[in-house]
Amino acid sequence: MRVTNIVISAKRTVPYAPFLLSLQSHYQREKVSYLKFIILSLLLVGIGSCYKEVELPPNPDVVFELRVTPEMQEFIYNSRDTSYTIDEVGMEFLLGMEPLELKEIKTRGKTALDFQRKSFAVVLKEALDISGRNDFDIANLRRFKLISMAMDYTYIENRIGLGILETQGIMPLFYRFVELKINGETQGIYLLVEDPEQYYLELGSEFILRRGYYNSFADVEYSPSYPGIPRESYELRFKEIYSSLTLLQGEALYSALNERLDLEQYFRKMGIDYLLQNGDYTDEVYLYALIHQDKPRFSIIPWDYDDLFRSYPHEVGLTWGTGTLLGDRHYATHQDILDEIGDKMIFSIEDDLDYSIAMDPYLYASYESTLTGMIEEMDPEDIDALFEQVKAELLPFYYKEEVVAQSRFDQLETSFSIWEENMEEKKAFIKDRLAAMKEQLKELQP
Repeated sequence: MRVTNIVISAKRTVPYAPFLLSLQSHYQREKVSYLKFIILSLLLVGIGSCYKEVELPPNPDVVFELRVTPEMQEFIYNSRDTSYTIDEVGMEFLLGMEPLELKEIKTRGKTALDFQRKSFAVVLKEALDISGRNDFDIANLRRFKLISMAMDYTYIENRIGLGILETQGIMPLFYRFVELKINGETQGIYLLVEDPEQYYLELGSEFILRRGYYNSFADVEYSPSYPGIPRESYELRFKEIYSSLTLLQGEALYSALNERLDLEQYFRKMGIDYLLQNGDYTDEVYLYALIHQDKPRFSIIPWDYDDLFRSYPHEVGLTWGTGTLLGDRHYATHQDILDEIGDKMIFSIEDDLDYSIAMDPYLYASYESTLTGMIEEMDPEDIDALFEQVKAELLPFYYKEEVVAQSRFDQLETSFSIWEENMEEKKAFIKDRLAAMKEQLKELQP
């Protein structure tokens, strides 16, 4: 055996040889036999040879920086409840040391606007190549969101939700963790997500909307081709989804809905929301139109999964937001919802569409069939693999104390130990919930 060294991240070494020499001197003074010394030395060398190289994970490899005046920096920190474009003479936006040509950067979100760490919507003049969560995928982005995750406890919920949605084929957007700085000062961990309003254009869609409460349009973008379909036709097609809820039922309702909306996708989203107990709901989904049989048909992009693992859905206790097409519905407690829908595997009925799926036997049977196929394909090992991937992605950030320390400006502060504990807790939660769903669905089989 040979004397080995322990390698640490700073490439310092801890030699064993001087230590052995001091031991030899000590044992000679004590007149310990040479044979005993040799045995002890070999034991120490053996222990040393068992050590492997220990290296800390690399620093975050994607770091954006916004350079503005100190006055603007303070304004960003102190502003509340207002979205605005940041536009100063001489301001810069960089990736690493490379300046990027900004077309626009503005604060965004709803709850994020009430925190020091703001979320941002970024539009570049030229598309940028950004490496993905592994060494193989690269995105070419001109528009993206930098999400502060100020409400996302230990920064894992959005990532877990997006990961499961992705495996089910309903999260097509590019996303990854990055670090953001303002004037050289770290702002902490951010989740970069491709802008849905870029993605739909790449698919050749002309129209995308974010659903609002009471089946309204929270946000719309329309980019017609020539000759194109009038914006009003897209809007009418969306409204027909909800008008059909009051006019039809059973198979006829299913057909009308599926002509206008990819119900398979929507059912999968509902199933994942049930698995993860998603506390956000109605206004957290984008719908983009593609032409299907010469008419617009909407596909979905779920959004904002930072309020998972809730004990009750969003509509409980609220006097606003719950759909009104099918009657005046308010739920003071979660039990009120359970009394209405029974043991159906739907977490939220805030939106009229979800309520109809829960209450119409034909729609619910179709949903349950999709849910069964989806859950049967999911295994506990898949959950383990997802959490290992999330751990690997976040580890470089959690090893930087100054980055994680920015969580003091969030709803709840985090640390390395809190993060590890929360990861284990949420992994166990999902695995237990998955097992319970499998058992419930098994009991329903004839």
